[in-house]
Amino acid sequence: MHQILFYIGDWPIRSFGLMLSLGILAGLLTSSYVAKKQGRFFEEVLDLAFYAVIGGIIGARVWEVIFNWDYYSYHLWQIPALWNGGLSVQGSVLGGVLAVIWYCRKHRIPFWPMADILAPGLLVGQAIGRLGCFLNGCCYGIPYQHPGIVYPVGTDAYYAFGSQPLFPAVLFEAAWDVLVLTLLLKIFSRRPFDGFITLSYFILYSLGRFTLEFWRGDSLRTVMNLKVAQVTSVTTVLAALLLMYYLYKRKNDSKDRPLNSKK
Repeated sequence: MHQILFYIGDWPIRSFGLMLSLGILAGLLTSSYVAKKQGRFFEEVLDLAFYAVIGGIIGARVWEVIFNWDYYSYHLWQIPALWNGGLSVQGSVLGGVLAVIWYCRKHRIPFWPMADILAPGLLVGQAIGRLGCFLNGCCYGIPYQHPGIVYPVGTDAYYAFGSQPLFPAVLFEAAWDVLVLTLLLKIFSRRPFDGFITLSYFILYSLGRFTLEFWRGDSLRTVMNLKVAQVTSVTTVLAALLLMYYLYKRKNDSKDRPLNSKK
């Protein structure tokens, strides 16, 4: 576990930044592969990637700063220091989604089919990014013996809990991302309607995140002693289920219209 992997001259190559970059590249390659296999939106995915990445990074940092304003209000110079970590997955998804919506509306591309193609790449990026969190020593778990990992001096985890073994929450989240990815790729060709893959991603990821938050040691608490990420996860699941019902009903209604018009 190393925050700085090596130096190029005096410039440190940080594990978090490197894994974030690899996650973005791997996610782009994954979505490009899905687009090529589906025979649609291949060029659009490559063009959209820049905007989605920028939107995701901005959203991730803004989310993190907002919910940790007590710290950043006294350390304003740390706000742009992305290489030190401090990027929220939920914020990155929100920022990325807004960028995709903007791009699709600008170029008159149907949002849900495009979102379905992007969802697998998002999961790949998240999984690799979580490995960066682990190497950086952030997003740590609560004190936990088995399984437990002792973080080295200089990490946020060590600063919070010292040399106690901590639950490796981010590694379990990365594993959950890979499991969800495998499931979504398996059912991709059999999806009942456009948007099913995307909304399934939101539901499954949020359920995993809600559960793992019970073992996170760095999350803010809010109403009913739940954590901010858990409240967001519950809200996301409910919204995704409602949208799933709406899209399913809309597709079935559209199938019925030609039959009714012939009578």
